[in-house]
Amino acid sequence: MIKDISLKVVRYENRYKNDWDKFVNEAKNSTFLFRRDFMEYHKDRFEDFSLMIFKDDKLVAVFPANIRKNEVFSHEGLTYGGLVVLKKLRTTDYYSIFRELLFYLYNANINYFYLKEIPFFYNSIPNDEWKHLAYITNAELYRRDLCSVINLKKDFAISKSIIRDAKMGEKHIDLFERTTNFKEFWNEILIPELFAKYQTKPVHSLNEIVFLSEMFPENIQLYCAFKDKKIIAGTVLFIFDDVVHVQYISGLQRYRKVGILDFIFHELINNKFKDFSYFDFGISNEQNGRKTNKGLLFWKESFGARGISQDFYKFSTSNYPLIDQMYL
Repeated sequence: MIKDISLKVVRYENRYKNDWDKFVNEAKNSTFLFRRDFMEYHKDRFEDFSLMIFKDDKLVAVFPANIRKNEVFSHEGLTYGGLVVLKKLRTTDYYSIFRELLFYLYNANINYFYLKEIPFFYNSIPNDEWKHLAYITNAELYRRDLCSVINLKKDFAISKSIIRDAKMGEKHIDLFERTTNFKEFWNEILIPELFAKYQTKPVHSLNEIVFLSEMFPENIQLYCAFKDKKIIAGTVLFIFDDVVHVQYISGLQRYRKVGILDFIFHELINNKFKDFSYFDFGISNEQNGRKTNKGLLFWKESFGARGISQDFYKFSTSNYPLIDQMYL
């Protein structure tokens, strides 16, 4: 493989914002998470190292990333990442771009970069070229998560116990609807319940989720069940073109055994989002995929969800010459 001298890698700067966002909107493997307004809500926590790849001065790929201790990550503040490319890009061009990315990082004295896979159902068309290159360059699989996902376009079975409990839950609420009252959900439900059960706190602060929901009102939605005009349970959803992702789930402890959450998700899956293709409950594992919350996994699968893996790879930048050797 001969180095493509028409390719140029540059660090992202604010002056490229419009070009970046326009490209993300048209890419085959991108979501609103890669928009600069979303990526930069936590810029105080991550040192940005996003890259843009041009071919003959035309933008052909972007790489959302941050740098930490001289290692680059396909952004630690995002659920997934990697090289974002256009739909028409051919595989051999992808190889050249990826090779150039590795070469650029190598020359910047960055020994490793870490890539977290975009699960296939978020892509508009196939996007596994990077996985082939992970094999070619001897990248290390260092983590594998399992997402619980419902294919809404295929037959899926919701368990009889969920249906029963959902009917029971409906009787214990006065109202179920979308709301913008993130403050009450965060302060009265999510924060105290997460701490009581797991001794953790939400990834997003209240100010951050309010900012993001106002910036992306159609993509970030809160659905809650109410009793006596107070929120007793709810979920925050990230809405993509054809995929619903569950970002947060929480409810008051005293209502946990009467089917409120079962009702909420039964309603969302069978009515509100029934015309989407995938409903992604997210992962039920911790410690780099080594440990699984068995009860949580069982509950998600009771709605008909099944496992789809998400891989995390560590690339050695010095292995870029292996891409040069891959052609017959």
